[in-house]
Amino acid sequence: MQPARITISGGFITLIAILYLFDANNLLPLLAITALAHELGHVLLIWALGGRVLRLHLGLVGLCIDYEGQGIGYLGEVAIALAGPLANLALAYGASLWGRHTGGETAFFLAGISLGAAVFNLLPIGQLDGGRGLYGILAYTLGPAVAGRVDRVLGGVLIVALFAAGLTLFFWSGWNFTLLTAAIWLLIGYCKSRGSAVQYAVTHF
Repeated sequence: MQPARITISGGFITLIAILYLFDANNLLPLLAITALAHELGHVLLIWALGGRVLRLHLGLVGLCIDYEGQGIGYLGEVAIALAGPLANLALAYGASLWGRHTGGETAFFLAGISLGAAVFNLLPIGQLDGGRGLYGILAYTLGPAVAGRVDRVLGGVLIVALFAAGLTLFFWSGWNFTLLTAAIWLLIGYCKSRGSAVQYAVTHF
């Protein structure tokens, strides 16, 4: 079996540099652990279902896993999509137990970040796991054409709502740009996916 190719874009390097620049609380290592657990959940389930990871691409809109697997089907893709958030929930639970036994503040920070990542990724937006899971369920029950339309409309509406909420929080809280940054990141991914044909035969995470 050939190993998966790993590619890194300039946008990803820029993103990490920006995160490092504004990381006053040294949370970047905890973010990296959270992301690693999330992607490992996807990869392990791809392997468990008989799939093969072709490429790992680190880009401006996150990590993209290209895989192939005969017989996985839409329901298998739903399971693969949900494996990432479930891995984050497991990490959050384990980190909270670790924090209770050691009293370490770092463990509770890790639990909170991992829980937040799980909840965020379950939003029904196309480039997030919740959106991919919803697409798989709708494609299985109603067909890919209906699933694609729901994905485009629901994703667009939710991103606009998040952007509006992010702007409100930005001015109301005294320049807290966390939610606004997440909304802009989702908007970039949404526009990129609309500008090219989205192929679900090879699923991207």
